[in-house]
Amino acid sequence: MTTQASKAAGWRKMAIQAIIGAIAGASGMFAMLALIDAQGGLDWAPSAIILLGVGFIYALMGLFVGIGTVAPRLVGQRLLNVADADEIVEERANMGASAIGCIIMGAALMLLAQAVAADAAGAAALVSPAAAFWILLAVLGGFTLVSLWMWKSFDELWRQLTVEITALTGNVLLVVATVWGSAAAAGLVAGPGPLDLVSLSFGSMLLACFVITARRGMMVPR
Repeated sequence: MTTQASKAAGWRKMAIQAIIGAIAGASGMFAMLALIDAQGGLDWAPSAIILLGVGFIYALMGLFVGIGTVAPRLVGQRLLNVADADEIVEERANMGASAIGCIIMGAALMLLAQAVAADAAGAAALVSPAAAFWILLAVLGGFTLVSLWMWKSFDELWRQLTVEITALTGNVLLVVATVWGSAAAAGLVAGPGPLDLVSLSFGSMLLACFVITARRGMMVPR
């Protein structure tokens, strides 16, 4: 009975997390659409919309983890898939760094999407496409340094997860880029645009994170 009650509570917790995530995601997208309309409306290309969505997912993930890390007992143990608040406290440094990295990376991706879309529409952008590129490049450099710093504090499980996620990301990129590029060369489909390559890279890493953590049983309700 105790085990069944625990499982039921875990699934209820996951359902609540899904509802909160859906509400936050929908609210964020409406807010971004309102911002676009406030700027006079941009005729966004599909590639810019996709990149904006990818960046938003990263930022939203970072926001959720960040809030949970700051308030582990009040919010974290309910919002995140952890056993209890003590687990968050033990991993606070790594989780906090990951949250900040995801938020900054997501913001940089969204900034690039907005800059390119605005430039194509002849509208005023927050920054120029060139500036957005250099910002993203600086963020990537900082992200790499933070990852190297975090690697030293990782235990064996997290190191193995990192290796597996990196390997799967590379395999997904290899397959998709080869098939898409070959099909485009044969004239069967349109070739990938610049923003498509950026979305593909970060989207593949996002997919790999979910697949590897699910395979490891880390997405089972706790």
